[in-house]
Amino acid sequence: MKTLHVLLVMFSLVVVGRWIPAALAEPVTFYVAPDGNDAWSGRVAEPNAAANDGPFATIGRAQDSLRALRSDGVLPGSVTIRIRGTHRLAEPLVITPDDSGTAETPVTFTGYQGEKPILSGGRPITGWQEAAGGVWTVQIPEVRSGEWRFLQLFVDGSRRRPARSPNTGYYRIAELLPGPPDPRAKPIARDKFVFAPGDLRPWSRLDDVRVVLMHSWETSIHPIKSIDTETNIVRFTAPMSEWWSIGYWEPHQRYYVENALEFLNEPGEWYLDRTSGVLSYMPLPGEDLRQVEVIAPVLTELVRLDGNAEEGRFVDHVVLRGLTLHHADWELAPEGNSSTQAAVTVPAAVMATGARHCVLEDCEIAQVGTYGVWFGRGCKDNRIERNHIHDLGAGGVRIGEDRMAEHDVAEASRNVITNNYIHDGGHVYAAGVGLWLAQSSHNTISHNEIHSFDYSGISLGWTWSEAPNRTHNNTIEYNHVHHVVRGVLSDAGGIYTLGVQPGTVIRNNVFHDIWPYMGRPAMAWGIYFDQGSRGMLVENNIVYHTLTGGLMNTGKPGNTVRNNIFALSARHAVWRWRLQDGPPSTVERNIFYLTQGELFHDDAGRTDDRTQWDHNLYWRTDDQPLEFYDQTFADWQARGLGRNSRVADPKFVDPARFDFRLQPDSPALELGFQPIDTSRVGLIGPSEWRELPGQIEFPATVLPPPPAPPEPTPIDDGFETTPAGRLPALATVVEEGRGDQVRVTAKQAASGQHSLKILDAPGLEHAFNPHFFYTPNFRTGRAVFSFDVRLEPGAILAHEWRDGSSPYRSGPSLRITAGEKLVANGRELLEVPVGEWFRVEIASSLGDGST
Repeated sequence: MKTLHVLLVMFSLVVVGRWIPAALAEPVTFYVAPDGNDAWSGRVAEPNAAANDGPFATIGRAQDSLRALRSDGVLPGSVTIRIRGTHRLAEPLVITPDDSGTAETPVTFTGYQGEKPILSGGRPITGWQEAAGGVWTVQIPEVRSGEWRFLQLFVDGSRRRPARSPNTGYYRIAELLPGPPDPRAKPIARDKFVFAPGDLRPWSRLDDVRVVLMHSWETSIHPIKSIDTETNIVRFTAPMSEWWSIGYWEPHQRYYVENALEFLNEPGEWYLDRTSGVLSYMPLPGEDLRQVEVIAPVLTELVRLDGNAEEGRFVDHVVLRGLTLHHADWELAPEGNSSTQAAVTVPAAVMATGARHCVLEDCEIAQVGTYGVWFGRGCKDNRIERNHIHDLGAGGVRIGEDRMAEHDVAEASRNVITNNYIHDGGHVYAAGVGLWLAQSSHNTISHNEIHSFDYSGISLGWTWSEAPNRTHNNTIEYNHVHHVVRGVLSDAGGIYTLGVQPGTVIRNNVFHDIWPYMGRPAMAWGIYFDQGSRGMLVENNIVYHTLTGGLMNTGKPGNTVRNNIFALSARHAVWRWRLQDGPPSTVERNIFYLTQGELFHDDAGRTDDRTQWDHNLYWRTDDQPLEFYDQTFADWQARGLGRNSRVADPKFVDPARFDFRLQPDSPALELGFQPIDTSRVGLIGPSEWRELPGQIEFPATVLPPPPAPPEPTPIDDGFETTPAGRLPALATVVEEGRGDQVRVTAKQAASGQHSLKILDAPGLEHAFNPHFFYTPNFRTGRAVFSFDVRLEPGAILAHEWRDGSSPYRSGPSLRITAGEKLVANGRELLEVPVGEWFRVEIASSLGDGST
C-alpha cells in the first residue's frame, strides 16, 4: 500500500508541475522594426546603445521565434508580435497552424504603442524623367527582364488608372458575329465582334491592350489577339468562358479598351511597356514626381491564414490588430478573366482557410486589385471587426465559397463581420460585392457601412434553385448600404439573395440609392430575392431611392416581409411576386410610400392570391391612382388580400429629408406597425470612427422620370452591306446549333447581290427554330411591312406581328408553305410558288383602332 501511495503522489506532482508554468507564464513580446536585425533577440523594442540587441528586422524572423517557443506543441503564454514602421513584403505573410495560439494564449500581430504599421506588397518607383507632352517616364530593369509585371499604380496614396479609351463612357459593339448558340439559342461568337470604324486599331503593343466588356451584372477582361481594320473585327486570345454570349443583353454592348501608350492623354493615366520596361505617367496638376511617392505592387496577396480543415490542420486563435495592409495586385490570365457573378473567381489580399477563433480587427486594407478579405473553406468562429476596407479592385469581404462543402468541417460558419467600413470598390472587377457570403451558415453581418460599389452591396447565396445548400441561419442587421450599382451594372440589389435560406434574418438595415445602368436591362432593387430565395424573415428595414423597387421576389414563396418601409422608388415599389407551389409568403405591417411610378410591376395582368398581404399601409403623393395589379384597392380586398390594410398618408416626420419616423397620429400605428429606430444602424464606437463615412459627399438624388416608350425604328435591310456568312445586322437570330442557320448569303438574291438564307435541320427541339425577329417599336398609326421570299420544296415560312406583352398578343399572321395556299390569320388566300421569288406586303392599323 505504501508503494501505491507514493506513486499516486508522484503522479499528482507531475500533473501539477505541467499546469503551473502555463498558468503563471508571462506574456511574450517580440518586436519587429525596419532598423532591427534578425540576429538580435527581438525582445527589445528599440536598438540598444551598444547596437548589439533590439528588434528583429522581419516578421518572418519573429515567427521563427514564436514557433520555437512551442517546440513541444504548447505555448507557455500569450505571444504578441509588435511591428513598427513600413515593411515592404517580398512574399505574403503566411500564418500557419504552427503559429497558432489558444483561447488562453492567443498570438497577436499588432503595432507598437498606438502605431499602425504598414505591410506593403508594393515597391517604390524612383528616377523619373520628364518627357514630351506632359508625360514622365522611368525605365524599370525588372520589367524589361520579365521578372516583374504590374497592373496597378498608386501615386501619393491614391490609385491611378491605366490609360484607357474612351476616357469617359464606352464604345458600342457595331455588329455581332456568328458563333455557337448560347442558352437562349442566340448564335453569337464569344471571342470576337465588329467594332465601329475608328474605335479600334492595331496599336503598337497590341499584346498589352485589353478589352473590358460590360455585361448586365458582370464584366469580362480580354487580351486582344488581332484587330482587322478592313473588316473591323477584333478577336480575343480565347472565348469568353461564361454561359452567355457577347451581346446577350444588348446587341450594341458597351466596352472600353485600356493599357496602350496611344491612350495616354489625360492626367492621372499611366502605361507600362513590358518589352522596354518603360513606365509612362501623366501627372495630375501640381503633382511633382520628384517629391511624391509612386508605388507599384509586387504581390497579389498580403496575408494568408493557411490552414486545412479537411486535414485537421487549423490556424487557431491568431489576432491581426491595427495593421495597415496596402498594395496588392491582380492577375490577368492569358485567356482573360471573367466570372459568372459577383467576381467570384477573384481572390483577396487577405486570405484565410482553415482558420478558427481568429480576429481581424482595426486594420486598414486598401489599394488592392482584388477583394479585400476572404475567409473561405473551413473558417469558423472568426471575427472581422472595425476594419477600414477600401480602394478595391473588386469587392470588400467574402465569407464561404461558391461551391458547397461536402463535409461540415469544411464549411465556413459562425463568423462575425461587424462594424466595418467597406467602400470604393470595383476598380478592376466592377461586379465585386461589398460583402459576399455563400455556402456558409450561422454568421452575423452587422453594423457595417457599405457604399460606392458598381454591383450589389451584400450578397447571400449561391444556389439558383431549391437544391441543397449551406447558406442558412445568417443574421444581417443594422447595416447601412447605399450608393451601390452606381449606373454601371444592373440586375442588382442593396442586398441580393439566392437559394433556400431557412433561419436567415434581414432586419434593421437601411438600403438606399441603388441605381443601375440605364440600358437594357435597367433593374435594381433594395431587397432582391432572386432565384430559389425562400425561408427568410425581412423586418424593420428602410428602403428608399431605388429604380425598380424596394422589394423584388424572383424566388420562391415562403418568405416573411413585415414592418418595413419601402419608399421613393422611381418605377415600382414591389416587383413580381411569383405564384408558385410551396408555403405562402407573408407581407404584413409594411408601409409602401410612392411619389411616382407604380405600386406593383404590371406583369400581364398578374395578381396574387397566395401571398398573405395584410395590415399594410399604402400611399402615393402625386394624385395618380394606386393600382394593385391593375385593380383598385377595393378589388384587391375583395380577393381577400389586405382586408385589414389601408390607403392613407403614413405621416412621416420629413420624408423629403429621409426622416421616416412616424408622427404620433400615424395610421400605420393603428395597423400594428412598430416604429423603426435607425440610431443603431451603421458604424458604432468612437465618434471619429462613426463619422468617417460623412467625409464623403454624394450628390442629391433626383428620381428619374418614368421611361419614355422606345422610339419607333423603321426597318430597311436588303442585306447588301452585311458580308456573306454574317447574321442579319438589324435582327435577333435564334438557332439551336444543330445545323439550323439564319445567315446572309451571296448565292441567291431577289435584287442586288445578297439575301438571307434560312436553313432548317432535322431533330430540332422546337419546330419554330431557327427564327429571327425585329423590334421596330411601332404602337400607333398604320404599319406596312414587305419582303421578297423564295421557298424550296417543302419549306414553310411563318411570319407574325406581336406586341411586347407576356403572354403576347398577335396581329397579322402568315403561314407560307411552298406549293400550297398562303394562309393569313386562318384564311387561305393564294397559291405559293416553289423556287421562285415573290413579294409579300402587309399593311395594318396599330393601337386601339386596330382590327
